[in-house]
Amino acid sequence: MRQSSRKAFTLVELLVVIAIIGTLVGLLLPAVQAAREAARRNSCASQVGQLSKAIAIRETSSKDLPGYINRLGIKGTNRAARASWIVMAFPYIEQVQLYEQWNNGTVDPGSAYASLEILTCPSNPPSTLGEPLTSYVANAGARNPLNPNIENAANGLFFDRTRKADVIPPTNKNGPPVPAWPANDLLDASQPNDDAPEAVMSIAYLQGKGDGTTKTMMLSESLNALHWAYTQGQFSSGVNDYTDTPDSNVHFGFTWVDPQLVVNDPLLRVNGTKNVPNYASFEEMSKQKVTPLSDPTITVRPGLSSSNHPGGVNAAFVGGQVVFISDQIEPFVYGQLMTSNHKASDLPNDRDVPEPSDDAF
Repeated sequence: MRQSSRKAFTLVELLVVIAIIGTLVGLLLPAVQAAREAARRNSCASQVGQLSKAIAIRETSSKDLPGYINRLGIKGTNRAARASWIVMAFPYIEQVQLYEQWNNGTVDPGSAYASLEILTCPSNPPSTLGEPLTSYVANAGARNPLNPNIENAANGLFFDRTRKADVIPPTNKNGPPVPAWPANDLLDASQPNDDAPEAVMSIAYLQGKGDGTTKTMMLSESLNALHWAYTQGQFSSGVNDYTDTPDSNVHFGFTWVDPQLVVNDPLLRVNGTKNVPNYASFEEMSKQKVTPLSDPTITVRPGLSSSNHPGGVNAAFVGGQVVFISDQIEPFVYGQLMTSNHKASDLPNDRDVPEPSDDAF
């Protein structure tokens, strides 16, 4: 009677199988990672789109866009709060109770600074849990305007809507904290007896006199964005930005820079600050807001669009569309997309240049 023998795999055959499996995994892994990043980018685009819609809905009732920083509370009293554009959007992203704390001018350090998922890009996860971090910034116009003492509304969309005269000192030490709006805030200090007028933007202006809603960016991403509000020293930096740090358009906004300076300094382009350290406070951000190229030792540049998405950033336009802006975009075209009225803006040599086409970005 014959006995059948079953052969086992040899060591060589096993090694070949393992090698084949390893090769297949190596080929599939980049595809899986690319699919995950595509999902994260789509989620980020959805979030920035929701924020832009919240601002647009608010504009239908208020008839104007908020500033990058705004006064809430009772004008001319010590019950006032400095609130970013994100705070102004809270009622329209289901954060009414959080908004009311700011609107009442009673900012409680223990409960007024929530960590919100909608404000964090999945490709830019927080390094510290519980902080009011944000990945999104608003179109705050020119980095270096021709006249820093008066904001040119044609340069962007979001402006400084606070003035030092809006608040008075507290009557007792236990009163609510008062925004500093100190003298080194140029828009307060430039005209001591008559504060600089507030620049205001509206969708009606864009449609009637400006470049149009589909040609003007509203929101974008920034890896160097910090908190969605001035905090009171309870987080890692220990700096009380709420009472001590003057307003700046780079704190909650992204800015455009003279296109020629961008050509000479790659750090000033989209994604130029992708690999530089993050800020610990708005005070630190203000210290590093220097004229481009004036100090080559400073590599961190605030107020620039950046993301961990390969090749560019998500940007929401006033018209509602969300577009992926390439980091290879021409600096001049980028400036055109940020100005609300490019012909009246500080953008150089732009009087007779046509608006950018849809395939320019």
